[in-house]
Amino acid sequence: MAEERRRFFRIDDEVAISFHLLDEEYGGEDSDDVAEIHDLQQEFHVSLEVQIRQAMVDVRAQYPKLAPLLDLMNQKINLLHASEALVDEAPVLKQANLSACGVAFTWKDELPINQLVMVNMYLQPNHELVRSQAHVAGVDNNPDYPALSEEPHIIRLDFDDMHHAYQEVLIQHVVQRQGHQLRKKLDKE
Repeated sequence: MAEERRRFFRIDDEVAISFHLLDEEYGGEDSDDVAEIHDLQQEFHVSLEVQIRQAMVDVRAQYPKLAPLLDLMNQKINLLHASEALVDEAPVLKQANLSACGVAFTWKDELPINQLVMVNMYLQPNHELVRSQAHVAGVDNNPDYPALSEEPHIIRLDFDDMHHAYQEVLIQHVVQRQGHQLRKKLDKE
């Protein structure tokens, strides 16, 4: 087997995820103007989220008692924003293998390789939205099916042309979660 070279760290995490299939004729349900406004709003929201994360580093250092309250307020705002952004299906909370370039999770249906999808992921616990077009890079049999899982497939999505602001939020999330998981593992030892 050839050595696998990954561009980004991968973590096992819990993610609220929803997606819908795209095809060549896909134009969305909104007009182009409405879709463009929505994209600009999302970009602005993601940009603010990155700035909040950076500012919270200073707040945690200077005001450790205030930081949890501000984190909760941000989570509440993100949750309200996420509920407004639901268009197709409600997201499903799933265990996923996640990186800045793709995600893998169990699923009930097999999807065709190279199928285009629009994926929405709400990163836990802050409910931060990350949205991207993706394609199905692989579909495997779930080795835990049916004994430990009700879903027979593992779907692997590769993100295509993810906006840099979403990718920045995702990278920061993966790095923070990886650090948290490593600290938790060291505490157990």
